[in-house]
Amino acid sequence: MLLFDALNKGERPLRLLAWGVLSGLLVLAFGLWRIQVLNGPRYKERQLVQNFRSVRVPAVRGRILDREGHVLADSRPRYRLDLYLDELAVPFATEHARLRRELALARGAQAGPPPGLWTRLVNRLRRTKTAPLISPAENEQLRLAARFGVVSNLMAAAGARLGTNLIRTNSDLYRQFDRHWRNQRYLPFPILENLTTEQVAIVTEQGWNYPGLEMEQAPIRTYPEGRTAAHILGHLRRDNTAEPDEPDYNYYLPDYRGYKGLEFSFDDKLRGQAGAKSILVNSGGYRVGERILVESMPGNNLITTLDLRLQQECERSLDLVSGDEKGAVVVMDCRNGDILALASAPTFDPNSFIPSLSTAEAARMTNQILRPMLNRAADEIYAPGSTFKVFTALALMDAGVELDDNFEVKVDPSRSPRGAYWLGNRKIEDTAPAGIYDFNRAFIKSSNSYFIDHAQRLGMKRFLDFGHRFGFGESTHLKVTRDEAGIFPQYGETLQNGQTYDVRNKGALADVSIGQQIAVTPLQMAIAYCAVANGGTLYWPRIVERVEPGDVLSDRNPDQVLPGQIRSRLGLKPEHLTRVHAAMRDDVADDAGSGKGARVEGFAVCGKTGTAEIKSAGRKDNVTWFASFGPFEQPHYVVIVMVQSGRSGGGTCAPVARRIYQYLHDRDLGLRMASSSPAPTPVGGGL
Repeated sequence: MLLFDALNKGERPLRLLAWGVLSGLLVLAFGLWRIQVLNGPRYKERQLVQNFRSVRVPAVRGRILDREGHVLADSRPRYRLDLYLDELAVPFATEHARLRRELALARGAQAGPPPGLWTRLVNRLRRTKTAPLISPAENEQLRLAARFGVVSNLMAAAGARLGTNLIRTNSDLYRQFDRHWRNQRYLPFPILENLTTEQVAIVTEQGWNYPGLEMEQAPIRTYPEGRTAAHILGHLRRDNTAEPDEPDYNYYLPDYRGYKGLEFSFDDKLRGQAGAKSILVNSGGYRVGERILVESMPGNNLITTLDLRLQQECERSLDLVSGDEKGAVVVMDCRNGDILALASAPTFDPNSFIPSLSTAEAARMTNQILRPMLNRAADEIYAPGSTFKVFTALALMDAGVELDDNFEVKVDPSRSPRGAYWLGNRKIEDTAPAGIYDFNRAFIKSSNSYFIDHAQRLGMKRFLDFGHRFGFGESTHLKVTRDEAGIFPQYGETLQNGQTYDVRNKGALADVSIGQQIAVTPLQMAIAYCAVANGGTLYWPRIVERVEPGDVLSDRNPDQVLPGQIRSRLGLKPEHLTRVHAAMRDDVADDAGSGKGARVEGFAVCGKTGTAEIKSAGRKDNVTWFASFGPFEQPHYVVIVMVQSGRSGGGTCAPVARRIYQYLHDRDLGLRMASSSPAPTPVGGGL
């Protein structure tokens, strides 16, 4: 009431002050009415259209290590440059206004600054209507052009500062930006996926003057040793699908799944548990805020039985084979079945798949001649050739077939002085020269005639049954490979080529006894040779030693994969094994032996060479082998070398094995010397 009393009084200054206060109250009341009554439904609608977007956040993938703790696969931080579009609202509006003015001028509108507030109010009170110069559709196109222009200019400026071109082509950028704007406006727009160390330094040290640009950190898979053990590790491929028990998300941050190898077989343990966050989005599609719903849990670590340094030596030795030969090497511990190295050539770099495979690399990966993605050690089968004569010899001894007789290899008239064996009207060529052979000479000369003739005395059923005891033709149950079973028939079985393996088919028995018409993987051969070396125990192969929690603060115990899991005990007689061991040693130590190229001073290698002739695409080719173990006195290692299109087992594969055994001998000798050296004498005083 004091206000109205002041109005009734005649004092002019007081009356003006009262009218000013009253006018202010009226303006305030009008503003409240406008917000709460007139625009109330609009604000209510805006609140209703705000929504939450759920985002899946992948976990950090667990590491893969060798038996000594060397890292084979890891996850490192990857820095990405993102653009937050919600911070560009002012530049978008400014650019949009500029484009409108330019279009209006182009259509003949009066130039000059836009009308002021008073002019717009007067025009509205007069209800002056003029035809719009710009239609709503055209205005929307101007908004799109404004947004794209601001983003492209900002990217060009940022790229110049980082020393890289962030815009490949305007059309690609426009499609990418338009898709992101329509569907994922609440998420940052990716500008540069993988910043270099120098670029990270520029961003962190020099700072940025560009609105909306932020550097984000995310884990990315890396293989520090590049191509080393690539086939056993496998690789990753982009895959954002959730697990079966996970809810549906509005958006999935980039994630990868294992494809082949350990990455595939242990993907569920390596991936960890994904997290989730919720993003509040307004009616314009911009992010208003976010919060973490579930923290991601890192994946488990795999500790393998592989020996990184030995694996590298195997791959280097295989690379020394001249030409474009394709091959494989397997090294196992014959005492427990642990796989120490598994190499295949040619190979690939699993880093090439992160974040995606380039066109050039994709063409190389799909080369049908080299087939670098093929794991030749475990996923492809080959005829074993004469390396199978070790099992033929043991089968003959086990059946009591006389081996001490002198057998004559007859001369092949068309290939003198080499020999041949006639089975009815069929001539089977022999690589050994004609002459008189006992078991030891037939073994080191790898005489086909000798073993074919003696196998005929054994018979098909007993021979095939004996071979199956070593696991030929059966799965190895190694989870990290395709696990080819190979070809080793059962007695009485008819194969696709129409041959029936029964007592009547002496020709099939002749072929199988010298490693033809059957097929094995190098890994299968290594497992079988382990049983020969260790006295007759057939182990399941092991390549993962344990699975450990990736979180160092976890109190969960590692999942141990027990070593030395026995598949079967073959019951081989020690005297038979001793005789075969001696023949294999002589094949390397004797100057007349075919495996003398694997000889290592101070380390007695026991081996058997092999060469199998195959026909493919109308041409002949060779698969060459050297299968071995050592040392002779106390077998520890089994080394299998296979090379396609090689010259011979002795000329191509034995030198590869020699380098591997030389490395093992030098390493073990160094370890023994280090363990036997006396402790250093302390110098000076002490407590």
